Amino acid sequence: MSRRGIAGVVGFAVAAVGAFVVVDRVGGSERFADLPGGADVRLVGRFTPQQVQRLAALPEVEALECDDTLYDVGIATGRLNLSQVTVLTATKSAGLQRAALVQGRAVQSDAELLAVDGRGLRLGERVTLTRGGRGVAGTVVGVAARPSGQPDAVALLPGGAMARLGGVDGCGEVVVQLKRRSQATAFQRSARGVLNGAPGVTYDESLRGHV
Repeated sequence: MSRRGIAGVVGFAVAAVGAFVVVDRVGGSERFADLPGGADVRLVGRFTPQQVQRLAALPEVEALECDDTLYDVGIATGRLNLSQVTVLTATKSAGLQRAALVQGRAVQSDAELLAVDGRGLRLGERVTLTRGGRGVAGTVVGVAARPSGQPDAVALLPGGAMARLGGVDGCGEVVVQLKRRSQATAFQRSARGVLNGAPGVTYDESLRGHV
């Protein structure tokens, strides 16, 4: 093989390795999953209320809310006593809801909650929830279909009640609905600026090819 041919092969190999490194560094931490509702992006970390507000104000964002999951929750009513159940955040934005409302109405305050259809709680019932020595109380104002991704959940609580029950200020997971899917990468860069770091990121499957 001529020197020119050898140089061409070496150059191609170097370019290929370089391309692999770029793909690995840029895309290696990206995950794709079937996110619930109309969520485009899920961020995982530890987010203060101020950070959540700043993230929601980013120009790429249509809607953004905390969306935590709490396990090992105790639930008690006058007729029911459940232990080690799963509770989710009741998001307010229509595009971020995990489950459709099938009876009653949406929550309007931290003293209200949604029951999951067929899991034991009843509309109008007064409920006490406990976890790790902490407790919150609320009234069931609506019944939701079984949430996608968490069909065994028993109830959905507003963000403030979830924070008190979890013993945190803020939340550990945030879901995002983008104004345009093509803005996913721009949103991730903007989010890093707000958070001074890179949170864990999961994109909805529909965004493959857009990021």
